[in-house]
Amino acid sequence: LALPLGTVKAWAFGQNYRYRDGRPKRFVKLIEAADPKRRYLSFANLCELYVLSALRRSHRIPMPVVRDSLDFVSKELGTERPLIARQFLTNGLSLYYKEAGRLMNASQPGQQEMDGDFEHALQRIERDQRGTPIRLFPLLAPAAPLSDKEREPTGAVVIDPRMAFGRPALTKGGVTTQVIADRFLARDDPAEMAEDYRVDVSDIWEAIRFELGPLRRAA
Repeated sequence: LALPLGTVKAWAFGQNYRYRDGRPKRFVKLIEAADPKRRYLSFANLCELYVLSALRRSHRIPMPVVRDSLDFVSKELGTERPLIARQFLTNGLSLYYKEAGRLMNASQPGQQEMDGDFEHALQRIERDQRGTPIRLFPLLAPAAPLSDKEREPTGAVVIDPRMAFGRPALTKGGVTTQVIADRFLARDDPAEMAEDYRVDVSDIWEAIRFELGPLRRAA
């Protein structure tokens, strides 16, 4: 997810810090960890962190707006996991959710948007028929603004808890992106790797960019 470990800990478990004048302050967690006592995160938590990362980094949604919107949507839907319970939309200033075919402004409770101008979604999370996240197609550079092309998952690199023990891997070949990156650093030819794993060369290059890009993932 290219998130600093400290950010993951704060979002999942909360964090103590101090104001400049020394007064103590508590950052309240934003998601419900699968096992907070042992500090374990699930794949669903990973998807929640991904959505939060996209909202904060790619769309520059202020944290107070994110927190207020999550509280509102959680109450409206009666769920502890609003980030993956419904598809979230944003126009860069406010946070929205889609429910019963209506686009609602979650940062201004009860206000309904009448048009679909904000209808571009975070489509990199694949769900089953019940709406449960099952696969995540991570961004190559999640801290950069998304172009129209980047909003659509390429499908070459996937995080699937049923594949490679949940490590990022090639969707077709199943080999982890770390293995491909290690081979590339050892001067293996991408074209030969593509033949070895029976995938397109473009898939190999995407795995390399994912692992060795300017925003190599931290968590």
